[in-house]
Amino acid sequence: MVLLVPLLLLRLGSPARAADDSAVAREDWKVLGWNEECGVALQVLGYPKIGAGIQSEPIETHIGSLTIVPEKEDARLEWNLEAYGMLSWDRNGVAKLEGELRSAGYTRAGFPEEIRGKVGSQPGLADTLLSTNNLKPRLKSGWPGEDWRLTGMDFSPSSTCALLVYARRSDGLRHSFLLVRVYAPRARLERARAHTENARLLFAEGDLASALAEARTGARLAPELAVTRYHHAALLALNGQSDEAVDELAEAVKLDPKYRAQARDDADFESLRERDDFQKLTRGK
Repeated sequence: MVLLVPLLLLRLGSPARAADDSAVAREDWKVLGWNEECGVALQVLGYPKIGAGIQSEPIETHIGSLTIVPEKEDARLEWNLEAYGMLSWDRNGVAKLEGELRSAGYTRAGFPEEIRGKVGSQPGLADTLLSTNNLKPRLKSGWPGEDWRLTGMDFSPSSTCALLVYARRSDGLRHSFLLVRVYAPRARLERARAHTENARLLFAEGDLASALAEARTGARLAPELAVTRYHHAALLALNGQSDEAVDELAEAVKLDPKYRAQARDDADFESLRERDDFQKLTRGK
């Protein structure tokens, strides 16, 4: 069944669902693009459990947009496509709709943020990373309740709006989406720095995989900050991803040349010492 349904919601919860969750193994979501104002297009796909459908094809498809009109705080949610059931996946139809959304202005990439539950023991760090306090949102209602856990954000290109993504706390299967205005100009940068600091703390605790994931989030959230790119490069090197580490370090040096000399003496880059590109990058001019 395919539904074309515009909905006006004051509380932005999950997309309309099939009657039974028992056939769904996981739900994936992604941002398709932001428009020039406070509007974001997204896609939500539900994949089947074994025996409930073709493993590579969704049995639920939701594509639409959320928009906050000028001088308002509540968002309008419009699902342009909702499809359910085995054999409901229409790759060509989805591609066509995504093209229509791009033509409607949803073409701009935002700044994605993945929020994990593991936070190092530093005062105030968990409050920054696991809550929306530093966004200073003014939305009065519509917040998901205690049954939902904040797991991600995507900031608009101007960083004045943010898509908040919550996962169902009981099983993490379903997601709930909320679009808010951001009234703290440096919120995105503050969160990026917090992820980078968390990466350093987790590395000190010996959790290299989580540290790399946090460093990557910091770099993606604020690619214009040399410090986030530098520490991401260091964690890449420590994880044996040498080519990616050199590329990321080059970006950090481009943003702030002081990291050229710092990397030259940093033990985190020991695995790169003999590489010609690393030597050229850190020797520089």
